[in-house]
Amino acid sequence: MDPVLITASMNETTFAEMVSCSSRQIREILFSQMNIKPKKKSLSLKVHEKRDERVRRLHERLKTAAGKKESDICRELIRTWLYTKRPMLKSALDFLGIENEDGLVSIETDFFNNLSADKVKALKEHLEKSFPLEHALIYLQFMEVPHLE
Repeated sequence: MDPVLITASMNETTFAEMVSCSSRQIREILFSQMNIKPKKKSLSLKVHEKRDERVRRLHERLKTAAGKKESDICRELIRTWLYTKRPMLKSALDFLGIENEDGLVSIETDFFNNLSADKVKALKEHLEKSFPLEHALIYLQFMEVPHLE
């Protein structure tokens, strides 16, 4: 699935968590590339409120993005976030019987493309027992798992 569509479908909390996984320098570059400037200094806005507002604006901008640059940004945000979700990745790979090192594999992940509808359903049910369903779906969509409902 297109990373822009994955990003557009996630809730604000998950998107904010995803953005926060990137370093401050990367976030600032991202805000700059997307022309999202901080609001002018205001006595009523605290630092966190300013950051949260910029993240909300970034999410809104990416929801309607259509270019390669935005697609690449979304792909990298998701990839960085998934790296922090290694227990979930490990759980999925262990369930599928794929050798991994704490959720990371040294082989191509095209094995996801060959999963049957029953196996995908079982994998999704397995993951949602221990992890938020939205997180599991983002992972499975990003890995282009077929037969997702």
